Amino acid sequence: MMKYTTKNKAVKTVALTLGLSSLVLASNGIKAEPFTQCPTEAFLIQDKLANLYGVQLATGFYEKTSPVDWGQEKMNALAFSVHDNYLYAFNYYYGTIVRINANHEVTPITIANMPDKGFYVGDISVTENAYYLYRPGSALGLYRISLDENSDDYLAMKKIVNGSSLNHAIYDLAFHPDNGFAYAVDRWGNLWKIDVQAGTSEKLSNVGEAGTFGAVYFDVTGNLYISRNGDGHIFRVNTNWDYPVAEFFAYGPSSSNNDGARCALAPIVSQDAPTTDFGDAPDSYGSSINNNGARHDVGDGTLFLGESVVSEPNAYADNGTEVNDNDGIQFVTGIEAGKTAIVDITASANGFVNAWLDSDKDGEFDTDEQIITAEAVNAGSNIIAYDVPTWSEPGSTWTRFRLSSQESLTAVGGVADGEVEDYKIDIAEQDVTATHYPSADGWATLAFEDNWPLVGDYDMNDVVVRYRLSSYEADGNLMRVKIEGEIVAIGASYHNGFAFRIPGLLRDEVDTGRASFHINGVKQNELPLEADKNEAILIIADDLWDFVTPGEDCKYYRTEAGCGSNIQMTFSLEIPLEANVSKAAVADFPYDPFIFASSGHQRNYLFGEAPGRRFEIHLKNQAPTEAFQANFFERGDDASIPAQGNYYLNENGMPWAINIPYEWQHPLEYMDIKYAYPNFHSFVTSSGELNINWFTVENSNTNNVFKH
Repeated sequence: MMKYTTKNKAVKTVALTLGLSSLVLASNGIKAEPFTQCPTEAFLIQDKLANLYGVQLATGFYEKTSPVDWGQEKMNALAFSVHDNYLYAFNYYYGTIVRINANHEVTPITIANMPDKGFYVGDISVTENAYYLYRPGSALGLYRISLDENSDDYLAMKKIVNGSSLNHAIYDLAFHPDNGFAYAVDRWGNLWKIDVQAGTSEKLSNVGEAGTFGAVYFDVTGNLYISRNGDGHIFRVNTNWDYPVAEFFAYGPSSSNNDGARCALAPIVSQDAPTTDFGDAPDSYGSSINNNGARHDVGDGTLFLGESVVSEPNAYADNGTEVNDNDGIQFVTGIEAGKTAIVDITASANGFVNAWLDSDKDGEFDTDEQIITAEAVNAGSNIIAYDVPTWSEPGSTWTRFRLSSQESLTAVGGVADGEVEDYKIDIAEQDVTATHYPSADGWATLAFEDNWPLVGDYDMNDVVVRYRLSSYEADGNLMRVKIEGEIVAIGASYHNGFAFRIPGLLRDEVDTGRASFHINGVKQNELPLEADKNEAILIIADDLWDFVTPGEDCKYYRTEAGCGSNIQMTFSLEIPLEANVSKAAVADFPYDPFIFASSGHQRNYLFGEAPGRRFEIHLKNQAPTEAFQANFFERGDDASIPAQGNYYLNENGMPWAINIPYEWQHPLEYMDIKYAYPNFHSFVTSSGELNINWFTVENSNTNNVFKH
């Protein structure tokens, strides 16, 4: 048996505030009461001289719950047991695991054969009453300690596998609420599903965020929450997805020493005693907790908009009162496209305001629709002017205003204080005409076969892009162009870039000072306007493989059966123009989308060296850009005749790129398009006279198209 000396601790009288009933104080070995229920709040332990915090994962609000004189040394591998409602941890002073009761008393537990090393990774299974500890290295590994007093191996420490066989750079793990597996995210962002019985692991995805995730939690629906030590950001990962990715969820506490635990059987927001304020715009804007909606913890109740704030368990929920707490924003002027508007914002205390206007009425607050950014306000009335985008669509839409002590916020996600208020408003018409392709709320699809000038497998899924174009004009002048979309599939071994040329528009006619470019909602530092070109060519990505990854055991991105995942790359490009650019001089939609060879990557045997930017594939009969090498034409199966305006077609008139004004389901990998869409060939060979709806689901062979 391991020997240790127990510290002489005074009985603590401060109770943890997370879901407790009355306590039976413990002294002289008398056990205090555990938590009476499965709390929605999370537990977080930090610092070399340990402090215990309660954390609202939904908002990042946290407060210290351990007493000032707690006097506990560093602890890690924090775990909450749903079997007895106690906290457990590895305590470095005692050199063993300890149990923490609701009165903050720490009781060491003697464990036979405990390695003489600290454990910083651990959790208690939901499906069995056992504590699992992990540390990499051949001398250590994954261990199991039974906490079941009725089991034959009670408090026995069993090594499941050594840390060379199960070797991961992880800093915490958490058990799923019902499947028995543990999950962890390593320092590079790889999500691991760990079979603690067998001592094996399976990589599920790369979640898209890296760092030291020292606190990891589950909720009852299977969402994994990972807290990054360096900045305290909390991300949500839906482990039910085919390819789980992280979404920013809330701002939390940062620390160099961080470990967390929570009851995995609890919802993320308390239904009975909520402390959260939500927005109430339609959920396409991100309002509910399921959609990572904008939400604020009421905190100590001192920072809010208007006269009051009311907490609720979710957006649109009945908060039990008839108080309308949307009372902090007064629209002093009307809202007209291209004009300056004024609002009066009433704040209860000093803070920062961020606001958005859905100018294009697409049901989302896009990053380029932020009208107020980190505006400091004082307690009382604050008169603020903002510019209404010239490209705003007239009619009814929504605005969102967020007040917080956090300076910069996005339109969604949680924050630890303040309030969010959403308002439905009208944008007055202002002599600006907006035109959309294929429609204001629809999407078109581009599909490329990248084996040009060889026909290849002709599955038309090497690059698949869903996109929408918008242009805004006044008095015959083009004022702004908007390009937005997402990369739907990549069924290519080749590395391709993706770009748009706007024929008729010159590079120096773009107002680069007002332009903006976002990838996955993140504003890019540089506008992707290609340098050293006369034409306006906008490079969305130099290599699309830099932004997406195939699923586990998949070769490509979203083209193989069973290899579905969420969309991993979205883009939005706002292109304001200099004055007096004639709309008539610029080509009509869909402009000129194309792919090109990424630098340093080989193509097929017809090219002796990596062709790079000189290689392009455009829609049929669309001339290439000035960067293209002209003698690439008429190689292989290409039957282009540039002098006659014939480009990128074979001898049968078949193209290497197609544009479809529809959300198209692309063919499976290696599936010739004619087997997925039998009417495609007759449509092409008849110059579009026959089977004009060849691309619809009804006209497809559904067994041969990709389904997410």
